[in-house]
Amino acid sequence: MDQHSVILVLLVLGLLCVPVGTRLRIPAPVVATVFGVVLGALPGVTLDPPPELILPVLLPPLLYAAVQQTSWRHFARGWRPILLLAVALVFVTTAVVAAVATRIHPALPLGAAVVLGAVTSPPDPAAVSAVAGRLGLPRRTVTLLEGEGLFNDVTALTIYQVAVAGVATGTLSVWGAAAEFGYAALAGAGIGLVTGLFFGWLFDRLPTAELRAGLSLLIPYAAYLAADAAHASGVLAVLAAGFWLGATRADPDDVAGRLSGRNFWDVIEQLVTGFTFGLIGLEFVQALDDLGADLWAYSRFALLICLTLVVVRFAWMFGMSGLIRRLRARDPADVPVSWGETLLVAWAGMRGVVTIATALALPRDFPGRTQIVFVAAVVAVVTLLLPGMTLPWLARRTGLTTGAQRRREAEREIIAAAQEAALRRLAELRADGTVGPETARRLEEWQRAVLLDEEAEDEDWVRRRRQVGEVRAELLAAARAEVLDRREREPEAADDVLRRLDLHSAVH
Repeated sequence: MDQHSVILVLLVLGLLCVPVGTRLRIPAPVVATVFGVVLGALPGVTLDPPPELILPVLLPPLLYAAVQQTSWRHFARGWRPILLLAVALVFVTTAVVAAVATRIHPALPLGAAVVLGAVTSPPDPAAVSAVAGRLGLPRRTVTLLEGEGLFNDVTALTIYQVAVAGVATGTLSVWGAAAEFGYAALAGAGIGLVTGLFFGWLFDRLPTAELRAGLSLLIPYAAYLAADAAHASGVLAVLAAGFWLGATRADPDDVAGRLSGRNFWDVIEQLVTGFTFGLIGLEFVQALDDLGADLWAYSRFALLICLTLVVVRFAWMFGMSGLIRRLRARDPADVPVSWGETLLVAWAGMRGVVTIATALALPRDFPGRTQIVFVAAVVAVVTLLLPGMTLPWLARRTGLTTGAQRRREAEREIIAAAQEAALRRLAELRADGTVGPETARRLEEWQRAVLLDEEAEDEDWVRRRRQVGEVRAELLAAARAEVLDRREREPEAADDVLRRLDLHSAVH
């Protein structure tokens, strides 16, 4: 099978993993990884993507899609525990993995061991979001996991770049690494904000929602490539651009833009996620073949690295749990407060896209590249399968599935607030004589039915639709504005309610 056919098959399997995962109650990334393993086991199936294209092609859209589904306010509230995981834990994990690797595998240079630590240290935001989203976890737990998954890539990729450059030049400076980390973070954030401003300006000049949706696909690539050209953090540039646009372009009347944009990005995210996790399974099989007679020795090495990652994460989470609880003073709703939450966050250290992409992006002649790719593939597969398959059980056992109930409650609260805003606007229109009493009564019945997915109409009312079309639009606009005001507190519930209102706006 040629390379193009393998890519096409991976894309198709990436889409199929969603219904299969839903039917089997298994996270879609896990199913895609298994599909990749099965595909890789077939004779003549290989994929050899150019290393320098892995990160720039796969990472930006996944990061941008994750940012679109989150709220900056949640990260701002929980930034202390997020930084403990996204920065401090990545440094600690990299150091411990490098120490273990050099102890067990003395032939591996120190710089290569640091690269291995940076490759395997960051949990994957796509896998975490896919699993956490379907478990109904508490909002603070999801925020912590998503925040860690998004921001730890900045730390891990900076360490990775410094270590790879150190191996190439023969020098590895701690102070140089610290300076480069600071520059990468600040410059990446600045470039991301400039990118967001520029594309926000472009959005206002495009006439249709379809064109704006297409333009949105260029945003993560533009931010990432611009930052990469400046040797800054492409990850942080994508996050900064996404958060900026999400916070500044919440237009209640952009119904078509939200509907087309959301559907467009759902497809993009699923295609890239399915392809990437399928590639993980495929690379796992290829790594098995590359090692040949050394397979058993490196399998033990890889499993020991997996165990190291789990032990370090558990030790860090439970060791720092006391400090995290003391950080509750600012906003106790956004940090884990129980042993069950701490246990679940510790177990949810699933590796994926960044781990595989950074391993494959190593130069062909990099010392220990084959071993690093193999260990990365084993780590990704093991940490995807074990937590991915057992997190639902763990969430139930620890009583952490109440997030679904909280989301339903939040949705009811937002619906009530949206209804009140719309009916308040109706009262104003009735008071100034725009609509009469009978029309107002009918409109009130209709508005109450909108968010309950019902219709309260008869033949008489259908004949008068044109007369009340503008008033309906004003009621829906008032309701949408209220929902957008509340989105920062409950983004998922607000998005569900907003989608109902947008669909009614599109139909009517």
